[in-house]
Amino acid sequence: MLDDTILDAAVSTEFRAKYDPQDMMGLVLKFPTQCREAAAITWQYGLGKPESQSITQVIVAGLGGSAIGGDILRALSDMYGTVPITVNRDYFLPKWVNSGSLILAASYSGNTEETLSAVSEATSASLDVASVTSGGKLLEIAQLEGYPYALVPGGQPPRSATGYMFFPALNYLMRHNHFRRDFTEDIEETLSLLEVIAKRLGPGVLTNQNPAKQLALKLYGKLPVIYGSQGYRGVAAYRWKCQFNENTKIAAISNVLPEQNHNEILAWTQAHKQTANWALILLRDPDEKQDSPRIARRVEVTREIVGTDTPVYEITAEGSSTLARIFSLIYMADFVTVYLAYLYGVCPTDIGSIDRLKVELSKLN
Repeated sequence: MLDDTILDAAVSTEFRAKYDPQDMMGLVLKFPTQCREAAAITWQYGLGKPESQSITQVIVAGLGGSAIGGDILRALSDMYGTVPITVNRDYFLPKWVNSGSLILAASYSGNTEETLSAVSEATSASLDVASVTSGGKLLEIAQLEGYPYALVPGGQPPRSATGYMFFPALNYLMRHNHFRRDFTEDIEETLSLLEVIAKRLGPGVLTNQNPAKQLALKLYGKLPVIYGSQGYRGVAAYRWKCQFNENTKIAAISNVLPEQNHNEILAWTQAHKQTANWALILLRDPDEKQDSPRIARRVEVTREIVGTDTPVYEITAEGSSTLARIFSLIYMADFVTVYLAYLYGVCPTDIGSIDRLKVELSKLN
């Protein structure tokens, strides 16, 4: 039987040396500081042409942990944007890009081959390009072509560098009037809230007072299914899924309401035949019942359809601004998935399968 006090040992250096030798938890705890540093990063401008005054769309070119910042930008753009923002996770840009397209290249390492391919295509087409990176070939291209770029600190897994990849990009798009909202106050609220959450969910807080440890224990042996109730919660749900995949090394499913109600909801009819160990996590907005009563009702009915055999856990976003709320949800996922990795006895930092894939692909060059 799983010891429900095991996670309280995670505060010790001996425990972390055994279960977390590359100190992913340390990176999680430093995330609020990372975000403060990221919000203050200045952009470098070369001798390339200034950004076009007729930008009609922004395409964030990135994958994996480097792309989650683009997903957050897209969610904010849906609410406050002056132009649409899409995220391109491919070697090639969409065929509809044109002279009004801004390519925002996001690669933490600077060597993501799909992103470099998209940037090469953008350069050949003389499109506007801006980059967020810690170095690598992407930095070399930006400096050679005179593209604006934000240089962020390197040396950690991309999924732990979301602050570095997001805040400089947000500042760039604000400066170029791609949002109707000034996020300055929202950023400060977000940074302060992250500091509060870190103190509440850190290893030094005992399990009986720590919601992240409690949820990790409840999810042990389960297949997590994460639903975002609408809008930015869908982005957060996908981030939760990816963190379960990368940190905990387990399968997970994510979806968003109301789309889930038009297809996947029927999967729960026979879900018990596929696995008896599913667990549903609902990500919600504190103003949902007031602002989106139909969505709130959809959540309630979905819970009823899921039934009593599957445990359901609700996580409600914190903060006043949309920015603070989405970061409160994704930061919770960082703690939960690392604690759950400890319970499974797996290293949360290891990405052996991804590294093997890269080695095999390198043989094609």
